[in-house]
Amino acid sequence: MKKFWMLAPALCLSLAGCLGGGVSSSESPAQNQDASPPQPGFGGGATTVRFALKSGTQPVSCGSKLSNIGSSHANAQLTEGMMYVHDVALITDQGQEVPLQLDQANKWQFLNLALLDFAGGSCKQPNVDDNQPLDGSNSDVVGTAPAGNYTGLSFKVGVPISAKNAQGKEVGLNHQPAHSPPHPILGVYWLMWEWQSGHRFMRVDLAPDGGVKRQDGSGDPKWSFHLGSTDCKPDRNIAGGYRCGKPNRFKVMFDRFDPKSDRVVLDVQALFAGNDITRDDSADFGCKSNVTDAECQPIFDRLGLRLNESQPGANDGGQPLDDGRHSRVFRLEKIAS
Repeated sequence: MKKFWMLAPALCLSLAGCLGGGVSSSESPAQNQDASPPQPGFGGGATTVRFALKSGTQPVSCGSKLSNIGSSHANAQLTEGMMYVHDVALITDQGQEVPLQLDQANKWQFLNLALLDFAGGSCKQPNVDDNQPLDGSNSDVVGTAPAGNYTGLSFKVGVPISAKNAQGKEVGLNHQPAHSPPHPILGVYWLMWEWQSGHRFMRVDLAPDGGVKRQDGSGDPKWSFHLGSTDCKPDRNIAGGYRCGKPNRFKVMFDRFDPKSDRVVLDVQALFAGNDITRDDSADFGCKSNVTDAECQPIFDRLGLRLNESQPGANDGGQPLDDGRHSRVFRLEKIAS
């Protein structure tokens, strides 16, 4: 390709002149971004990062009937769909990640953490342990960014161990008594994970037609995916008082993102593509982030998380497999005008 341009400089110049200074190509995003001129992007200010839960192209909400789920192409109903995200940041044309300052008056947000509830309160059981759901649903993260030229987005899935408040004090987030959370989004009962002394970071529960069966004839109505930190032990030296051997938090990154026209989609079909949600012969019906659960390996692979240590003593269990740029379950789509 280089040889062609060296042999025909006059043609190159004449084409540039005729087309107003250059030739663009739809292939440009796949080229080396360092060699490309800076791209015009979002200028900052008030910012809303929109999310959506879908099954393929189908929008999903509480009770949605889904088809073609998992390796058995099952039909199922959504019974739960919630997720925490934190450290949401816009990426400048120079590659710098600038944290979005979240609106603290928004009931779905606290410090650097936001709760996305795609299913809404109607999927919840009332009066469970006296913890009521927040009214309605939420699929947005709302905040502000300083003026800049932003061309990308990054965020992390999960509840961080802690975050600093406006006074600079470290506040424990993932681990605190269920009856006295620092904010209502951390007191939702069905996202508490008391046996791990923390929270479920992501909860997507499906009820397949005919339920979930085991070889011994037993069954359950639901196949549930619950992501959270595991191997947690008390540690008074850190905020929140617990340290977890397998954090199970991961990052998602998009090099090209404009909050005015793009939204982030979590795809249920992609999430469960490697699992048969009508069968389960392990201890749990579904995956509860247990390293001994065979059903967890396919779903962790798709999330880009290492389920267990790569080898004994490596201490890399629960760590991301890459930088988050190649997600198999999250994608961007254009917002309909």
